[in-house]
Amino acid sequence: MIKQNSFVPYPEAMLPKGFKYPQSYLKLAQSTHAINYDEQYSFPWWFENAESNISEVIDIYFEITGIPNLLPFARNQEWAACFDISDKSGNPKIIVVNLDNTKYYETFENFDTWLKEAENDGW
Repeated sequence: MIKQNSFVPYPEAMLPKGFKYPQSYLKLAQSTHAINYDEQYSFPWWFENAESNISEVIDIYFEITGIPNLLPFARNQEWAACFDISDKSGNPKIIVVNLDNTKYYETFENFDTWLKEAENDGW
């Protein structure tokens, strides 16, 4: 099993105006050791590194899903976990979309709620 140790979020200057990452996400980016990994359970999500133009990524996800304002941050095969960048609370809701069949998606109150579910279920 390959474990991801850290990942690189988009810098604040590149984020849409008023959008802020949750503090728990930024802390996890520095070290993923807080994730519940064990011998029998492998955390199946891979956190994305900021490598592309953020506007292009948001546009591509809108074209694929028809859902506006998605900023992907993690993938698990065909599932993509995304921040709702229209949420300016500093603790945005999470939308998880099946990219193979976009009529299937789930919404979570925030990053911490999503992470707890991802650790317990994983999809």
